[in-house]
Amino acid sequence: MNFNEILTIVNELANITICFSMILFIIFVFGRLNSKMNQIPIFERTLVKLGLILICCGSLYNFLICKETDIFQTIMNLGIALVFSWGAYFHFKYFIKKNKKK
Repeated sequence: MNFNEILTIVNELANITICFSMILFIIFVFGRLNSKMNQIPIFERTLVKLGLILICCGSLYNFLICKETDIFQTIMNLGIALVFSWGAYFHFKYFIKKNKKK
């Protein structure tokens, strides 16, 4: 296996991680009735949702077409995957799980 094949596999894993973590993030942030996001104006809320959905759909599309990428795209996708995985975990731990205890 050469470097480009490994890079493609890593990029594929990053893309599917972005997609799933974004889905969880969207559910955890917008899926609660007592979410602070429900208190901001609908226009702002819609823009945030649209941006998150576009990232999610773009990463799913990149995963499905499985094209060879360069190292910079892979590094950026790994960073996005890590940030939104952490974001989904953070919202679950401090908002979802915490509310279940109450």
